[in-house]
Amino acid sequence: DPNNNGITIRGLSSQASPESGGGQQNPSGRYLEDVPLASPIGKGLVADIVPFELDRIEVLRGPQGALFGSGSLGGALRYVLAKPDMKSFSATTQVGLSRVSEGKTAPSIFGMINLPLNETVALRVVAFDSTSPGYIDNKGTKTPDANKVNQSGGRILLTVKPMKELTATLVTSTQKTKQDDFSYVFGDPKKLEHDNPTLGRGTSQFDFSSLTVDYDLGSAVLTSITGNWKSKSNGIGDDTRLFATMGLNLPLVARVSTGQSESQSQELRIASKPGGNFSWVAGIFHQSNKGSGSGKQSDPSGAFGVVDLVDLMTKQNASERAVFIDGEYSLGGGWSAGLGGRSYKTKTSFQQTGTVFGGPSNSPVLSGGDEGTTPKASLKYRFNNNNMWYALASKGYRYGGVNEGPPPTSFKSDSLWNYETGVRLAPAPGVQVDLSAYKLDWTNAQFTYFAMNGSLPFSGIGNVGKASSTGLEAALRWRVNPVFDVAASLASIDAKTTQSVQTMAGRAPVTIASGTQLPGTAKMQTALQGNYRFSGPFGTAGRFNVTHTNVGDRVIDLTGFYKAPAYESLDFGVNLSKGNWILAAALTNATDQRGIMNIQGTPDGNKNFQQYYLQRPRTLDLSVRYDF
Repeated sequence: DPNNNGITIRGLSSQASPESGGGQQNPSGRYLEDVPLASPIGKGLVADIVPFELDRIEVLRGPQGALFGSGSLGGALRYVLAKPDMKSFSATTQVGLSRVSEGKTAPSIFGMINLPLNETVALRVVAFDSTSPGYIDNKGTKTPDANKVNQSGGRILLTVKPMKELTATLVTSTQKTKQDDFSYVFGDPKKLEHDNPTLGRGTSQFDFSSLTVDYDLGSAVLTSITGNWKSKSNGIGDDTRLFATMGLNLPLVARVSTGQSESQSQELRIASKPGGNFSWVAGIFHQSNKGSGSGKQSDPSGAFGVVDLVDLMTKQNASERAVFIDGEYSLGGGWSAGLGGRSYKTKTSFQQTGTVFGGPSNSPVLSGGDEGTTPKASLKYRFNNNNMWYALASKGYRYGGVNEGPPPTSFKSDSLWNYETGVRLAPAPGVQVDLSAYKLDWTNAQFTYFAMNGSLPFSGIGNVGKASSTGLEAALRWRVNPVFDVAASLASIDAKTTQSVQTMAGRAPVTIASGTQLPGTAKMQTALQGNYRFSGPFGTAGRFNVTHTNVGDRVIDLTGFYKAPAYESLDFGVNLSKGNWILAAALTNATDQRGIMNIQGTPDGNKNFQQYYLQRPRTLDLSVRYDF
């Protein structure tokens, strides 16, 4: 569902199911510009950033604990916005239609205007209203294609350069997401339908701002990054069928939830300019988070003597302070060595109030915290400008926290060491090959678990001791000729526990043996892409691409109750451009597969209750763009 997506890099996934009752950072970090988006207290949704007018998206593999801090165990995903151009006026408008198999058609519109106000000030304004058409029927409410999603909002970027040495960029953005029903199917995973007696509606608001100031000191650049974001969400769900699997057959069990989170961060760093034998960066960082939420599961019939079966409210706070440094020194003869690290200190607090089946479920303020260091060391050898070997050891960490649900329980922070080596080669003109091998050793790994408290199921987070991920990554890019190029990539991952641990599944204890596959991680993933440039009709320049991806089979929970087979996708794209016009078409999942991406179930693995999240059915997207 919107804003609930997780990112798995190098096999590190704490939970594949979206069901969790604790405040947990994703193992892979997400950043807008240089501002961390993921909240360690778990109350704020991480917005699915609309990608229009992005400059680029960076995927940084391996723990980024030295420069990026907490929550980047597997790596980091960084969204970088297109900045104001101070030299020339430009504008873009784009309209599109999206048609999904067995669903409806929905429009989208995007716009951008770039205004140089004078030689020292430029403004860039972006607006969008994008709708993803529904394709899942809710048989319970007799609503066809119920799961429509709309995202609307905009961004304003202002760049000021009052002097040659000083540049400041202010970003402010807002994004609202509206969901008309849940995006899972129930029963037969091949049928795009479920039968909830109510619609799973939800809305969320994500507001973001940042101020980045760069001052050129001559041989180095001093940078200040001030970030602030807020998220609010509310949703209405249906747990009637879930309660029925536990023998509590009620006409209706409604779930209402709200959550809000706010974060302020400040980073001050100084970095050397490119060139020279020694490159370095050093800085300080502070972030504070606060959030609150509420959740109700209500039975209007009052069969248990109360209408509100569960009525809980939580308040959480977290903060992180850190200093970091990273540098690389040229040793001569093609060799260079790097050394860096981050020293951090975190604090958390949690309080829960409310009732469960009419009885109080209150907790005192539960406080925690951690401190430590995440070092990093590297060695590189450059054969020439296009060929390089490297070896790297680095460490990452993540906050601990507290689980909701009676009684609240705490879980520890976790950390890992990454050891990797790789080469980047250009064995022939137009050919580039990347190979890397790594071993991740994970300590106090956090994972979702399920347990029963009385008649109710609760999910939370626990530490399973030790785990590891060993992998091989390979990528090939080949420019066959001026009009045709191909790319291929492969990831082989063996992610598993390395220590046996006992947990609960429903009311029964379950032993998770050492060597158990980690959830949500395929052992093999591949991608193959071809791009062809051609002369189109009416004097247009054309480009055609085809992509095939394959994701191997996965387990969805650590106990192995729920398993998802391998799935694949075949995608096509074509665009024609002439002058300022671009006409584009894309056919995604052309063979209309029903691959299972995720499963949400019950604590005891009840096969009668499995909600399947599927890959999007075959979708045709058409768009027309004009650049002024």
